[in-house]
Amino acid sequence: MQVSETRDIPLLQQVLRAGFITSTQLFEFMTLQCAENRREAFNHRLRRLMNHGLIERIRGFARGRPGVCRISPEGASLLVDYGELFSGRTGVEGARESCTHWLELNDLHLSMLRARVLTRWIPATEICSQNDLTQFRYAKDYDAVAVLDRDGIGVRFAVEYERVPKTQARYQAIAQTLECEQLVDTVLYLVPNFHLLCKIRDYVVPRGTQVCVALYGEFTRMLLATPVIIAGSDRRDVPFEAALREAHTKRMRRSS
Repeated sequence: MQVSETRDIPLLQQVLRAGFITSTQLFEFMTLQCAENRREAFNHRLRRLMNHGLIERIRGFARGRPGVCRISPEGASLLVDYGELFSGRTGVEGARESCTHWLELNDLHLSMLRARVLTRWIPATEICSQNDLTQFRYAKDYDAVAVLDRDGIGVRFAVEYERVPKTQARYQAIAQTLECEQLVDTVLYLVPNFHLLCKIRDYVVPRGTQVCVALYGEFTRMLLATPVIIAGSDRRDVPFEAALREAHTKRMRRSS
């Protein structure tokens, strides 16, 4: 099979990095990244990559979301040959229950791309690879890390999309894990409802890393202007951008 480095590889990379992705989401990613702008050509390319066994179509995993795809083992192996930062562990559970999680994370990523607030989006595949293969590790395998340019300063925050609650003990263990975080100043937990927001606010309270909690639906609309709650405090309705700047400033003061 002839592989185009400018057309096929970016498409395969996006499928790998997303975990699960719909064809509609994939086409928008390709359009926003200036890799494709004609739907007919995109559909032909996607069918071709599927026919060659590099992308798998998943049926029945996401209600109301047709055309769900994921990378095949052959597709992932090809990307490694092209230098993809991938250790073999995606960080994405292949179970049906996790599909909606990753499709909605794609929606969040797309909303940030449309608003042009992102400098870089580091996916779970790359985070897992860095954690597995290097000494320069994140404290945990986040869903993603977003990198922003705010007035010439690079600011990054980890994204955790929490659709389903964990136990109190599990959240307390996560808080202990985050005590070791050195690569991000802020972890943003996005949740579907206020009750889960309160649980994370009360139990994910590391001392060295700021944890912000916000509603997923609000964040996809308001992005950096979203009001967040700072975990372990009574501070609420803080604009997320202000919380980011504050945490970044504190770290700079500590390191100076």
